[in-house]
Amino acid sequence: MARPVQLAPGSLALVLCRLEAQEEAAAGAEEPSGRAVFRAFRRANARCFWNSRLARAASRLAFQGWLRRGVLLVHAPPASLQVLRDAWCRRALRPPRGFRIRAVGDVFPVQMNPIAQSQFIPLAEVLCCAVSDMNAAQTVVTQETLLEHLVKHHPGHRVWHLIIQSFWMD
Repeated sequence: MARPVQLAPGSLALVLCRLEAQEEAAAGAEEPSGRAVFRAFRRANARCFWNSRLARAASRLAFQGWLRRGVLLVHAPPASLQVLRDAWCRRALRPPRGFRIRAVGDVFPVQMNPIAQSQFIPLAEVLCCAVSDMNAAQTVVTQETLLEHLVKHHPGHRVWHLIIQSFWMD
């Protein structure tokens, strides 16, 4: 029998949803365990070597629980939780593989206060993430493949080709 999880201040809740392709693939399979999702989340953010504060904060996370409907509860020292909040606000917090993060919030005994995201995405963060993802997929990074990746994974930004051209020229 599982031990009860105490929801206390000093915890964050991450509301996750499966990516569409993952939903279809998992239709017949059982849902991953909360610990597996937690490990994937921690791994995804620990890989951000260009953001040492985020990588260090991810390594200090502790699993607190997994609620149905995809809510991951994590605990860490206050400074590490603040790094995660800041990363979420800057759109730099990476989801576990196969998921998207819908919301992040501080957990109090029965409620979660969502943290608002800005519209700003740091270009350096986007480029580093894209190159890291492409390297992990063993995709050769060229101007064309990088542009395709950015258009696919950040579809709301129509100026990628201008940014990449100016970046590549420098």
